[in-house]
Amino acid sequence: MTAHSDLLDRYKRIREVRFRLNNLLVGTIPKKTLEDCGRKLGLFRKGTLVFGSEDEMSVLMDYCLYHPEPDGRNLVAKYLEKSPPPADSDEMIALRAMTEAYYSLFQITEVERGVGVTVQDLLRDETGFIVDIGFGNTAQRHLILASRIIPIEGFLTTGGAALPVDPAAGRRIFDELRRMKQTPETFDFKRISPLQEAELAALVIRTCLSSGMSSHVAYAEPGGQTRSPTGPAEAPRPGRNDPCPCGSGKKFKKCCGRS
Repeated sequence: MTAHSDLLDRYKRIREVRFRLNNLLVGTIPKKTLEDCGRKLGLFRKGTLVFGSEDEMSVLMDYCLYHPEPDGRNLVAKYLEKSPPPADSDEMIALRAMTEAYYSLFQITEVERGVGVTVQDLLRDETGFIVDIGFGNTAQRHLILASRIIPIEGFLTTGGAALPVDPAAGRRIFDELRRMKQTPETFDFKRISPLQEAELAALVIRTCLSSGMSSHVAYAEPGGQTRSPTGPAEAPRPGRNDPCPCGSGKKFKKCCGRS
């Protein structure tokens, strides 16, 4: 038994519930929201949504579900308000967790095979454990990924549309955050507004897609087979004296590569 293997049964149960909820929620996305969000992500071209892979469609659906509407609420919050499940049900646990979801950049610090990964949130300076069976089997330390995270009591899960971030994309993202005065040194990402977070997610997603990193990080559905990414899912480990791929401007050995 590994350090977090006791979480697997609960993870599988909640993930199955979230999968069903996601299917329901996707059906509530208005056409205008799809088109507007598609434009923000660079996927709506000449009046048509254009996807290079199934994973790009997953990225768009995830973005639409959590994009704030004019009243500040997203489709997940509206669904919970309109159709609340029983108070003690797994559906309620999953929906409440989904209303706490947030988007960020994460670097893997440890891998627990067959269970998941320990990550450092590069924007919030927090650590956590993401339970993901398939990703735990394929991930490598120091990989940076962009994802929406859904916090469950005791562990984290991804929103199902994670993107690997290569060093070039990481530098471009942090260069833009510096221009926007939203670096971890100058901006409190724990207090980010829903609209600011949507703009951050759009920036990260556009940069990753334009870098050709649209392949989904490998994962496994509960009781199913591992899904492999369709493209490169890990960036090469930098040398100790190379610039850190997170874009901090520090050498790797003095930033994310600290042992």
